[in-house]
Amino acid sequence: MRRTGTTNLPGWISRLAVMIAAAVLLLAPAVHATDMRQLTGKLPRAFIGEFQWEGDKTVQNVVITFDKVRALNGRNAEALGCGSYEAGHRVTRIKVQMFVRLSDLTVEILELSPEGNSTFETGGSHRGTLSNDLQRIDAEWTTTTSGQRGRLHLRAASSAACEPAASL
Repeated sequence: MRRTGTTNLPGWISRLAVMIAAAVLLLAPAVHATDMRQLTGKLPRAFIGEFQWEGDKTVQNVVITFDKVRALNGRNAEALGCGSYEAGHRVTRIKVQMFVRLSDLTVEILELSPEGNSTFETGGSHRGTLSNDLQRIDAEWTTTTSGQRGRLHLRAASSAACEPAASL
């Protein structure tokens, strides 16, 4: 008696499933690495925007530029650069370190070494998100010691320098 091709179908399907699973496991790291390369390659190197403390009407102009962006591992990237805050013609220059989690584009921005304003708060961080198109950052600053909060809203710029946003 001759067997029809349908009797081998379950074995054929299981072999196909195993091949697909193996391909997914082999290719998944490559796709993930490509995403990280895209993030580090396409992250804008300049952002401008505003910061405002909760309960304060003063809007501070903000400029941040990144001169180094790199993958820390397959899940996280780091961007290093500088920035400035301008409020009432008073300018504070800072160093900036931003971490980006690839899976959900969560960011944490640290501000370091302020110059020009001895009362500038660096004891805390901005935590928020980078938009899917990498063009906006929305984050909340929380001061570690007091819990004081403020909102940061940045948009990508074609170019910027670590100077006050009002002068751009």
